Amino acid sequence: MKSDEESAPSGIRSLLRGLEVLTAVNENPPATISRLVTLTDLPKATVIRLLATLRSAGYLRQNSDTGAYEPLPKVRRLASAMMIENPFLNEARQRLNLFGQQISWPSDLLIAEPDAMVVVASNRDTAPIHLRRFEQRRFPILDSAAGLAFLAVLPQSERLKIVNRHCDMQSGGNNTGALVDRTLAAIAAVEAQGYSSHDYNAPMAGTKAVGVAVMSDKQPVGALVQIILKNAITDEQLHQQYLPALHECAANLGDAYQLHRGMEMAFPLT
Repeated sequence: MKSDEESAPSGIRSLLRGLEVLTAVNENPPATISRLVTLTDLPKATVIRLLATLRSAGYLRQNSDTGAYEPLPKVRRLASAMMIENPFLNEARQRLNLFGQQISWPSDLLIAEPDAMVVVASNRDTAPIHLRRFEQRRFPILDSAAGLAFLAVLPQSERLKIVNRHCDMQSGGNNTGALVDRTLAAIAAVEAQGYSSHDYNAPMAGTKAVGVAVMSDKQPVGALVQIILKNAITDEQLHQQYLPALHECAANLGDAYQLHRGMEMAFPLT
């Protein structure tokens, strides 16, 4: 028996394959052509043709140095209507807006997907201190404040499975063990101190993200990240003023997530 794609008209098949490539890029940025061929199991020529179409339509961009593809904001807008109607996200935005008024600095709520941490709500437009947004809404799970905060509260077996898989992809199978050891050590440090941090040179020099996990029914679902300028806040202020408020807001978001979990969510759950 033929699959639905095989039995569909050629135009529909092209659409389905285009969506498959778009999904693969969105879930694995930056994605090379060879990586997309592996992920989609499509012929290389087909992948190249579909990438050219998606790029010209404004859904993807290609890095001129590496040749890899990344999603543009137009991809996220495909789901924007669903997300606006999502009851959890509505409450999350309200809580983040109140949190922004309390601490002044902007913050983002990120939910864990299999291969990335995804920004689903933010108070950057309402927080008294305005910082430029990051260009991307998806952050690597191993190399972001949100990802490290999330991994630090996962059960050891799940944590190791994710770390092994991502380190293997990053290293291409070369010296993966050393990368795994360094990553696990970084996660253990986050677990010990109760929060994560990550320095960024963009969107402006000196940007720092501080993250704590968001738990729902004792299970991690994402992370709350506060965005600051590292030279503007002392360690004493961070630990005595900002981190307690960050943990409290994350706990409230976790309660809201659990309350609305039975509703249809606009993003994948882990």
